[in-house]
Amino acid sequence: MLLAIDTATSKIGIALFDGVTIHHEAVWQSPYRHTVELAPAIESSLARTNCSMDDVEAIGLAIGPGSYTGLRIGAAVAKGLALARSLDLIAVPTFEILTAAFPPKPDLKLAAILEAGRGRFSVGWYQAEEDVWQPAGEPDLYTPEELSKAINTPTLVCGELTEELRKILGRKHKNVILGSPAACLRRPALLAELAWARWQAGDTDDPETIAPVYLQTNQNIPG
Repeated sequence: MLLAIDTATSKIGIALFDGVTIHHEAVWQSPYRHTVELAPAIESSLARTNCSMDDVEAIGLAIGPGSYTGLRIGAAVAKGLALARSLDLIAVPTFEILTAAFPPKPDLKLAAILEAGRGRFSVGWYQAEEDVWQPAGEPDLYTPEELSKAINTPTLVCGELTEELRKILGRKHKNVILGSPAACLRRPALLAELAWARWQAGDTDDPETIAPVYLQTNQNIPG
């Protein structure tokens, strides 16, 4: 069994996956309560599926970008469990969880969005290559107005889209395709599938050295 943990933003997500079936999945809004809610939620998910930590062999972790506090708490729990129980740890970039929900389309770019606080958004840019979304430039921070100006070609936009951001981007109907709220949800089940595939391929991370990835601003805006 693989346990997926995502605390990259104000949303917490956990899932249990055995390679065939998602046995449990939960996502909820938890501003400033990651510390007190994550561990009990993991215990509850195991209890609901008649499992225990003895059944868990690996942990998939959303490694960032995301909020400093959220990532730190998730990483601490995942690393603690991995080290204490000799479990494999697989770190997955947060943007990859969002892009996994959308089939690649060669004629579109994709912008994956995460709330970054203070009215800004972390944006990861992607393009389709050989039926896979591949990064197209470094992630960066944008205000809604800056992001709207940066999109000049047909682009699928997904992720944490606030009402304000949807309204601003929706004005560029020729170049912006907004993902639906359900499709934009960052699902821990997708994190679990991504982590499982890497685990089966032997691609794991060292829990002693792995560290959350925080966004570095460089204003690399694609043309």
